[in-house]
Amino acid sequence: MLTIEKLKEFGVDTKEGLTRCMNMENFYFKMIKMGLSDGHFESLQKSLEAGNIDEAFEAAHALKGVIGNLALSPIYDPLAEMTEMLRAKKSADYVAMYKPIKEMRDKLLEMC
Repeated sequence: MLTIEKLKEFGVDTKEGLTRCMNMENFYFKMIKMGLSDGHFESLQKSLEAGNIDEAFEAAHALKGVIGNLALSPIYDPLAEMTEMLRAKKSADYVAMYKPIKEMRDKLLEMC
């Protein structure tokens, strides 16, 4: 079950996230579940695996906004870094970069 304490253990900025959700804990949890279920995660993974930098950037950029608004720092920080690298079309092993993002997302989703 998702709790503020568990989110804090993962490094989530719960104070910021709750503030953005009018300090309504249940609403915040609902938004987290919706954000983590966003279809752009799958789009990002498929685009990265296919080597489609432009589509991957679009998906990463969309997720950056959603995840940032929820203050999910452990996902947001590496996602923001990836987004900027994709924007600049830098050469990198994006599939490997995405792996810890996906793992953290999956762990948080399990708690939802």
